Amino acid sequence: MISIVIPTYNEKDNIENLVNEIRKRAQAEIVIVDDNSPDGTGKIADRLSKKYKNLRVLHRTSKSGLGSAIIEGFKMARGDIIGVMDADFSHPPSLIKKISKEFDKGADIVLGSRYAKGGRIVNWPLKRKLTSRFAVLLARPLTGAKDPVTGFFFVRKGVFDDIRIESGETKSWKVSLEIIARGQYKKLVEVPYTFVNRKAGKSKISSREYKNYMSQIISLMAFKMKKKLKPNL
Repeated sequence: MISIVIPTYNEKDNIENLVNEIRKRAQAEIVIVDDNSPDGTGKIADRLSKKYKNLRVLHRTSKSGLGSAIIEGFKMARGDIIGVMDADFSHPPSLIKKISKEFDKGADIVLGSRYAKGGRIVNWPLKRKLTSRFAVLLARPLTGAKDPVTGFFFVRKGVFDDIRIESGETKSWKVSLEIIARGQYKKLVEVPYTFVNRKAGKSKISSREYKNYMSQIISLMAFKMKKKLKPNL
């Protein structure tokens, strides 16, 4: 079974439509993690959970960060394969079936990739494009993946569980990079897709998130170095 985690904060205009689109394309458990959205997103999620048995909601008391929301959602998920999607339709539900087939062929991690051949980004301002490319460049010493900082990815639950990552350990929203850098796996696949900027609502990315990402890069480089030197100690 596949579980899809959807972190939300003020997504009342998107969440029900997204749930319906996912349900059309996959028999998946859906876990909505809402950070006490003042616009009523949590109430919509609760109504949907009463309508659909495979939909569960985790309410958090405050806006505690996208990274921790993903991690808590992953821990709550019951599927053998767990993934994350944004609530704003920037990640296409139509790709879920193709991603699922990659796991049937032996993949351990599947990234929805904006930078693999065939992937692209639509309607992003130049500043955000440059920032994203710089984030990928910073991650290059940690992985050869073309889009290791994607927010649209799926992983075998065993790979995630083995890392034993806690929601308070990383403040960065780039959980995909954390799993890639720290996880034990054999096969990583990148599936290209077109990232389309959100149709409704506002982006939750702030300058603090970028600072957290820099801290994450430093932490993961230290982890890799320690792991490399360990046999010689």
